Amino acid sequence: MTKTLNSIYKVFVISALILLAFGVSLQTPAELVRGLMAIFTAPAVLVTDFVYIGGLGPAIVNGVILAMASVGILVLLKTEQGSGTIANLWLLVGFGLFGKTIINVLPIYLGGYLYARFRKESYSNSILTILVASSMAPAVSQKLFIGIGNTALSILAAFAMGVAIGFVFEPLAKNVFKAHDGFNLYNGGLTAGILAIFITSTLSTFGIEPGLNDIWSEGNNVMISIITIVLCVFFIFIGWYCNRDLGIMGILKKLKGISGTKSNYYPEFGTLCYINMGLLGLFCILAAVIFDMQLSGLAWGGIITIIGFGANGKNVPSAIALMIGIGIATFFSPFHIRDPGVVVAFYFVTALSPIPNMFGLHWGVIAGIIHLHVVTSLAGPSGGINLYNNGLAAGLIAMLLVPFILALKNRKKLLKKMRDTQQKNE
Repeated sequence: MTKTLNSIYKVFVISALILLAFGVSLQTPAELVRGLMAIFTAPAVLVTDFVYIGGLGPAIVNGVILAMASVGILVLLKTEQGSGTIANLWLLVGFGLFGKTIINVLPIYLGGYLYARFRKESYSNSILTILVASSMAPAVSQKLFIGIGNTALSILAAFAMGVAIGFVFEPLAKNVFKAHDGFNLYNGGLTAGILAIFITSTLSTFGIEPGLNDIWSEGNNVMISIITIVLCVFFIFIGWYCNRDLGIMGILKKLKGISGTKSNYYPEFGTLCYINMGLLGLFCILAAVIFDMQLSGLAWGGIITIIGFGANGKNVPSAIALMIGIGIATFFSPFHIRDPGVVVAFYFVTALSPIPNMFGLHWGVIAGIIHLHVVTSLAGPSGGINLYNNGLAAGLIAMLLVPFILALKNRKKLLKKMRDTQQKNE
C-alpha cells in the first residue's frame, strides 16, 4: 500500500476521482452536459469564470478531464515524477475552473511536440513546460469562437495560433527563468505574459483588439469549502500514512525544514509534501472565512494551485507573509480585500514564496505589498490571453526585488567584514 501511494500519478488520480465524484453529483447529467458545452465554447479570456458560465459541477469536471488527459500524456512519455509533476497537474485542475479546456490546450501541446521533434529531443524533457504554456489557451479560444465569422478559417486560425505558441514557448521559458532565478514559482506566467503582450500589440496594429471579460461567480463558498477540506484531509492522511514510522513528532520536525527550502520539495521531503499541501489548503479556506471572501472560480483555482505547489515552493509561513502584504496594500489603494480581483491576487501572490523562504518573512510582506499594485495593471496590456497574470506580475517583482535584497545583504556582509578588520587592527 505504501509503495502504491508513493506514486505521484496514483495519488493524483485518486484525488482527482474524489473531485470528479463531487463534480458529477452537483447536477443532473443533462445539466452537466449543457454546462460543459457552455464552458468548451466560452472565449476564456480573463476574466471568464467557468463556475458562472457552466456551473460548479461542470467546471470541476472540466478541470479533471484536462488534468487526467495530461496525466495520460505524461505516463505515455514516461516523464520523470517530481515536484513539478504535482504542481503542474494541480495547476491544470485549478485553471480548468477558468480559462483552460481540453479543446483550447491541445494545439499548444502539439506545438510543443513539434518543437521537440524539430530539436530531435524527447518530448518528455519539455512536456511539463508545455503544460504550463497552456496558460495562453484563451488565445486559441479567441480565434475559435470569436471574430472571424468563417468556421473553417476560425478553426485554422485557432489551430495555428496554438501550435505557434507551443512551438516557441519552451526556449523562451528557459531564458526567462534566468531573469528571476526561480524566485517566481510561476515562470510560465512571466513567459506567457511577455508573449501575450507581443501578440496583443501586433494584432492591435491590424485593428484586432482582444476584449477583456468581467465574469465572476459567487455564492459557492460552502460547497467549495467542503470539497477543499475533503481533499486536504485526504492529502494529510496520505502524507501521514506513508511516513507513519517517523511518528507525529518526527513528521513535524521534518516538515519544519520546508519553510527554509526555496522550492522543489519532493526530492528531499517525499510524501511529506502531501501534508504540507493539505495544511496549505485548509489555511486558505480558513483565510476566506476570516476575511469573509467570496470564493469565485478564479479564487478557488488559486487555492487548488497553492495546494499543488505545496510540493514545489509554497508553505503556510511564506503564504501568511505574502498575504499580509496584500492586505496592507489595500490600505494604500482604492481596492478592498473582498474585491474579486484582490481575492485572486491574495492567493496567487504565493508565486513569490521563494522570497520569504530564502530572505525572511518581512521580505514576503514587502513583496506582497508591491504585488497588488503591479498585478492590477497588467491584464490589459496582455489582452486577457495570459491566464497567469499574477505570474507575470510576480516575475517582474522578483526580477527587481531580489537583486535589491542581495545588494543589501552583500552590503551588510561587507560592513561586517570591515568592522571585524578594524577590531583586529585595534
